Amino acid sequence: MLEGDAEVQARVKRVEKMLRHVCDEDEFPYFVSDAATLFDVCTLTPEEIAERLARHYSRKIGLTELRLPIWRLVDLLDATL
Repeated sequence: MLEGDAEVQARVKRVEKMLRHVCDEDEFPYFVSDAATLFDVCTLTPEEIAERLARHYSRKIGLTELRLPIWRLVDLLDATL
């Protein structure tokens, strides 16, 4: 395994877990680029996305945070758990 692979794989799992809480099953993305935001992978409104994230992470999520790339958003949210 390459150096850093374990960290990348752990982040991938955290991203997948977050997406399972946000995306409807029929919208679950097959691929998420490094630059993708939640708006790129699901059709929910910002309010619906924020509500679903708030239920799982027990914190309010603002529009500024929702505009972050998914990998940065998941790091931010996991840091508050």
